[in-house]
Amino acid sequence: MSIEDIDVFWVLLCACLVWIMQAGFLGLETGLTRSKNNINVALKNICDNATSIFLFWVVGFSIAFGNPFSNPLSVEQNYYFFNSGDNRVNAFFVFQAVFCSTCCTIVSGAAAERLRFIMYPVLVAFIAGLIYPVAVNAGWGGTIIKNDLGVLVEQGFYDFAGATLVHSTGGWIALALIIVVGPRLGRFNKQGEPQIIQGSNLTLSSLGVLILWFGWLGFNGGGAYNFDSDIGIILSNTLIAGSASLVFTLILVSRKGQSPAAEDLINGALGGLVGITGGANCISALYACLVGFGSAAAVLVASRLLLKYKLDDVVGAVPVHLAAGIWGSLAVGLFGDLEQIGMGLSRLEQIQAQLIGVAGVGIWAFGGSFLIIKSINYFLPFRVSKNDEIIGLNISEHSASTDLYELIAFMKYQSDTGSLDGEAPAGMFTESGVIGMAYNHVLGRLRENQEKLIALNKELESANDELSAYDHIVAHDLKNPIAIIRSYASMIEEEGLEASESLEYVRKIRRSTEDALRIIKELLNFAKAKNGDASVEEIALADLVEKALAQVEQPDSEIKPQLSLDLQQATVRFNEFSLNQILTNLISNAVKYSPKAPAPTVIVRSRREAESDIIEVEDKGIGMSESQVAKAFDKHSRLHTDVSEASGDGLGLYNVKKLVEANGAAITVHSVEGQGTCFTLRLPIVPVPVGSDLVGVPQPVSMELARNG
Repeated sequence: MSIEDIDVFWVLLCACLVWIMQAGFLGLETGLTRSKNNINVALKNICDNATSIFLFWVVGFSIAFGNPFSNPLSVEQNYYFFNSGDNRVNAFFVFQAVFCSTCCTIVSGAAAERLRFIMYPVLVAFIAGLIYPVAVNAGWGGTIIKNDLGVLVEQGFYDFAGATLVHSTGGWIALALIIVVGPRLGRFNKQGEPQIIQGSNLTLSSLGVLILWFGWLGFNGGGAYNFDSDIGIILSNTLIAGSASLVFTLILVSRKGQSPAAEDLINGALGGLVGITGGANCISALYACLVGFGSAAAVLVASRLLLKYKLDDVVGAVPVHLAAGIWGSLAVGLFGDLEQIGMGLSRLEQIQAQLIGVAGVGIWAFGGSFLIIKSINYFLPFRVSKNDEIIGLNISEHSASTDLYELIAFMKYQSDTGSLDGEAPAGMFTESGVIGMAYNHVLGRLRENQEKLIALNKELESANDELSAYDHIVAHDLKNPIAIIRSYASMIEEEGLEASESLEYVRKIRRSTEDALRIIKELLNFAKAKNGDASVEEIALADLVEKALAQVEQPDSEIKPQLSLDLQQATVRFNEFSLNQILTNLISNAVKYSPKAPAPTVIVRSRREAESDIIEVEDKGIGMSESQVAKAFDKHSRLHTDVSEASGDGLGLYNVKKLVEANGAAITVHSVEGQGTCFTLRLPIVPVPVGSDLVGVPQPVSMELARNG
């Protein structure tokens, strides 16, 4: 194998390493973008790799290293539709083609998450076919053609592996593009303050950096175009500058008391690699370290300036490739070995030449690309619609989805509609699927709670309805006795009334007052029973019935009711206050609607059946018809108003039923018109707590009691 063959092999090997950098860019950019756009970003990286190489083969290589803008049909010194039988020239083409692809990829990351996919090949076409080749021709010239130096080379400009010609060119184009298309939605708030948009996979981005770092050894190592003694120096400087830049970035960020952001560390390392590209073969190791330090500072300053001017660079392409690339080219003039550079210039002249080269490429790359992008954008917008950007470019541009997107879309649908219906996408084999399973579990619990809330809301509405009805009933029922009181009081005030008439009016006033007080007492007792202590206790029925009867009796009444007890179940476990109110109401009704002569009789029985304690309150009174039984417990029902002088407020039996049900019991009524009525209570059997000290349980009671005062 000849020396020339070794050189060709080395250049091709380095070209392969540079091509591998495309995988690094893909990982870096997809990790720093959101998951709803990562497919779009990945496809753009694949697309620009192919498109740029194709356009560079068609026209770019000829402009860069042949006779620019010559007759495409001419064969001599013309590389349009590159075709050569020279193995060395073909190796050179491969290396330069992947360089061109790298320049185009720089642009894709800066304006990610908002470009129409179809417009990106258009963008790559004029980069690979015009902007980049012209910059290369000016800065490197027809290297494969003797005595054909570029314009900037003639001025002494030196760029070993493309700090300016590759990286800064891509950075200038990226800057022009982000200015034209504007920032992503939500990147800056109304006050202009930057908002963090977190990347989807910083681990993948970190892997991308390592792949790029590995590929950079070929990027700089192949710049020599031969396998000579300088290769070791080139590769060592590359490693030193990249490492120093990351370390100095860490120091600068930590010095401000901040935690180092992943993006700062990623871009810090890449900045050093870009910076050393301009003079990797002509700078000592110590100066390579200084190049790394300067690159770190340049990247951090440029990143802050972009935010200040509200420019949204998704992956930091402008700070890394433009800012660090400019610094790397200037560092050649500051630190480079003038003999190794070989331009025959003094230190000051070399610095001046570097400034001219940086400015010349900047004017061409930024100015030319800005005009082209602005013009194309006027007719064919580069940016997607607002709705497409919100949805994500994976869906809007490629009709492609991910598990995570489907999960987020399902959650957003529920958020927008307020519906808890449906199931989120779930599965055991992806992180999103596991999250979906957990989310569905939460949804199930929410649905259960929603059903409970609906039931409680219905109860609350029912309670409100009852309260409104109570207000109406109380107002109506109190209106009559109060009107009577007012009317008879006015009559008493009239002159000329006899004493007997006045006494009669006073009696009627008293009765009406008692009616009003009874209504109020009924409501207060019911409210107290409903909201009071619901504790269960052992109750002796005989004593409770006696107490209820005493509450029913009127001391000044000549008619005394009789009570008949048949208590086979002498005790029950129930809330005593509630049961007292229930029995008082039932006994009161029995007395009220029983014949007054010779005396009203009330029968109270108790027994145990299956799982219930039965209490019956029976009278031999006027009874009720079937229609009256059907509405006996209605809250506004007034029974016997046409056949009895006994007054009724319409709340008693309704309150009794509500009170019975509130304590878990049930009540029914059986009545025969003209024969009497029997109310049956079914109380749940509540077991005596373990360890209870209940003793002396009363025995069954059967007796006749006549209350004769």
